[in-house]
Amino acid sequence: MLQLLCSSGVDLMAQMPLLSECLHRLVPSFSLSMIRVDERCVPTAHYSEHFNEASHALFAQSGDHFSARTSDPSGFANLMANANPVGSLVDGRPEYLAGLVYQHLFQPNGIHHTLDVALRDGREPLAILGIFREQAAPGFAREHIQTMRAVYPHLVHACRADARSLGFDELDSALIVVDADGRIAWASTAARSWLAEGSFGGERTLLLEEGVVPEACKALVALVRRAGRMPRVGETLSVPHVNIPVPGGRLSLRGYALEDGGGAPGGYVGIQVRLEVDRGLRILRALDDSGLTPQQLRIAWGLVLGQRNAELCASLEIGATTLKSYQKDMYRRLEVGGAQELTARVTELAAGSRVDRARHQPRA
Repeated sequence: MLQLLCSSGVDLMAQMPLLSECLHRLVPSFSLSMIRVDERCVPTAHYSEHFNEASHALFAQSGDHFSARTSDPSGFANLMANANPVGSLVDGRPEYLAGLVYQHLFQPNGIHHTLDVALRDGREPLAILGIFREQAAPGFAREHIQTMRAVYPHLVHACRADARSLGFDELDSALIVVDADGRIAWASTAARSWLAEGSFGGERTLLLEEGVVPEACKALVALVRRAGRMPRVGETLSVPHVNIPVPGGRLSLRGYALEDGGGAPGGYVGIQVRLEVDRGLRILRALDDSGLTPQQLRIAWGLVLGQRNAELCASLEIGATTLKSYQKDMYRRLEVGGAQELTARVTELAAGSRVDRARHQPRA
């Protein structure tokens, strides 16, 4: 399944809830973190399981500290510079335990043992994957390092791939009202509970501090004000909206000017917030639960994408007879009569699948 995920074209950060499960199966652990970095090794986005709010704020506000060349072997620039990109921290040497990353990021989140994977394409930094265990757990063994070396090319491919979106499906929606400065004036109970759960990084921290909404909401206020003017000749003004990436999908925010008692536009802006899951991720989730073989999973995904048999044979490097054999067994397993029914069946299963976001929350 991991190979299918990494070659699916679904955005890496969007697929992390499911990719995380695959990685946990390969290397059992209690937590992991996938951090996208720029050319200077500064974090640009991250998915981190069971990290506390201070850690999310650290990534959002002080990400450049991770890129600095220091004596800390956990520093991102140091990890990227290692000749061997996998497992440089597994020995738990004193410099690692005394380093700022361990002291201020790992230890407060219950992390002791780290299996590090510095994902790069040649010399270009792509991402840092950390797989974590608690102090009471056994450290990572040689076979775990070998496992991650084996999947390394697939993870690099996932980082480099152009994102392919099949669209988004709404899971939940809520309403908030903000003033002209972007501060929450009112929020439904649902909004307060799941906005904090669904968002992450700097946006997540701002939601929990002093009732301030994300910077995206402030931008929406300006867009709503702009949309309130008369359109120019030939111009169509769309509903102001901003999308915020979250693990598994996105938050879609749409802003509307609210009227005062006299019917005139007031100083407040109503924002409809929708939590949307990536449709491709839901389909991959359904396939992961289907019991198909690895080759059949890739065939089923290709059929959902509308690939013809010739394309499937070329991508899988198999002949037409072998493909037909795989398909026959696959159709039998899913109790369908052909490719069209398979696509409908997988889409039906996907509609009922949900993305587990609980691991993105701090530990209880």
